[in-house]
Amino acid sequence: MKKIIVGGGRAGREQAVQLPESVIIELNPGKREKLSELAGVEVIIGDGSDEELLKRVGLEGVEAFISLTGNDDVNYRAATIAKKHGIHKIIVRVEDPEDRERFQKLGIEYIMFPTKIVANLIGDLVRFGAGASSTPFEKIFVPILNKDTVEKAFKEALFVASVARAEVTAVSSVDIDRREMESRAIEMGVPLTILLEEENLMDIIKKHLHYSGYVIIDHVKERLYHPDCIIIDHEERGILDKLFKRSVVLKLIKCASCPVLVARTYGYYERVLALLDSSDTSESVGKHAVQIAHLCGADMYLLILEVVPGELIDGIKKMAEKGNVRITEKWIEGNPMIEVVKEVKSGDYELVVVPRRGTGVIRSDMIRKIVNDAPCSVLTVV
Repeated sequence: MKKIIVGGGRAGREQAVQLPESVIIELNPGKREKLSELAGVEVIIGDGSDEELLKRVGLEGVEAFISLTGNDDVNYRAATIAKKHGIHKIIVRVEDPEDRERFQKLGIEYIMFPTKIVANLIGDLVRFGAGASSTPFEKIFVPILNKDTVEKAFKEALFVASVARAEVTAVSSVDIDRREMESRAIEMGVPLTILLEEENLMDIIKKHLHYSGYVIIDHVKERLYHPDCIIIDHEERGILDKLFKRSVVLKLIKCASCPVLVARTYGYYERVLALLDSSDTSESVGKHAVQIAHLCGADMYLLILEVVPGELIDGIKKMAEKGNVRITEKWIEGNPMIEVVKEVKSGDYELVVVPRRGTGVIRSDMIRKIVNDAPCSVLTVV
């Protein structure tokens, strides 16, 4: 199916190479010759935000509309036209992160911020060196995808992986269009490995998630895969139900040895809430929250449930300062269970970070309540 790419710069050219049957619309006639060298790509010289031109190109049956010019206004006008003509998959490049809300109000789900990502990457290289990284995840595992969760958990996995510069490994049921998954990953610039669901593989996943957190992705060669994050939809059903015989989400959180992200947001995070108590896990909670907020350009909120060591809060604040993350402290008064759940449900957050097991005020029943009732994504860390 046809893909329309607005902008024939370097980003547009690279995208066209990876997406066959593409049409590139470029304003500058001087780029025609170089663009014409791309195999299987139709080149049109003109304004990609001109509705009449786009109508002539043909907007019916377009699989993806991708606007990659360096001008936010052009990308906005082009995306508005694509939205008006019923194109569902619209991907835009936004240079100014302050423009995020304008595109979100338009209903654009795939918004890329290259300036922010590059700035964060350069900052990381300066602060941590080429051999180190401030990213919280490098290997993301999505245990199972069916027709429902491919639109949910997989979508959020791609968002997280795109900002964290991580790879994704997903187990897919046979009724999923793998080409569609691969196309989405390419569009987001995410390395993807897809494993087909099979009985032996499921048995191995169950065994190793229970006992070691490892997943064998090639049981013939017995190659071990150790993800540093598992992403699962909060309404996950299907083969994992057969494996665990009970609440899949809570069971997976309990037995996995790495962080588990329960997906509900399916998009970028603008406000990240971290819950802190006196437990040893609070440092990890703060670290993950800072790293994710840094990568997404999000604001971070610390919800402090009890008296905690001053050096813990100071350490989190120093990490936030280095990552240019704006941080706000909030203290809980009253019944922790009631007040925390109320804050999570009313705070307009996209992500809540909690410990997997509580040893302080945050206990397992509170974590279970948050995972079950939160209107946003929940990351449980170890």
